[in-house]
Amino acid sequence: MAVIALLATLAVPAVEAITGANARKAAGELAGSMRALFDTAALRHATCRMALDLDKRAYWAECAPGRAGISANPDREPDDRTLEERFPGEKDADVRRILAKSAFGQFQDRLVQKRELPGTTGFGPVHVEGRRDAIESGTAYVYFFGGGQAQRAYVPVVDGKNLYTIVLEPFTGRARVVSGKVEVRE
Repeated sequence: MAVIALLATLAVPAVEAITGANARKAAGELAGSMRALFDTAALRHATCRMALDLDKRAYWAECAPGRAGISANPDREPDDRTLEERFPGEKDADVRRILAKSAFGQFQDRLVQKRELPGTTGFGPVHVEGRRDAIESGTAYVYFFGGGQAQRAYVPVVDGKNLYTIVLEPFTGRARVVSGKVEVRE
């Protein structure tokens, strides 16, 4: 009995990776979280964002009260080196300056909890409206605005050869999961 239980324990993760169950489940949960965050931002008239940590294979929601805040001390800008240390995943200096001025904090809700991707599932290159290049490492942010809008985003969830892409529509907040790679619309 013990040998059979051990073999079953070892076989389940391998079967999930082969069938793509982990990637499919993770993509569905992330799409649901994005839809909930779109609704939250619209109802609360707040600016929220979904943070996708591509290196640690995790995601969570952050919201700013009202519109995204600007620093209370705009005359004192942090130097570029400090900003590089604070936002190591962001390569664009202008985006780092904007991020430093925001007042985002982690958003706590049972529908949008911090989660790690299961098994060997990870993120592929994330495309976000307003960014020229795909984000391949560090933290990618997808923004949701109080006026009932979001950034168009394409978020691939990959497990081995299994690929599911979450496509977030900007005006409806619809986050649909598509099997395979999706051509990015500019």
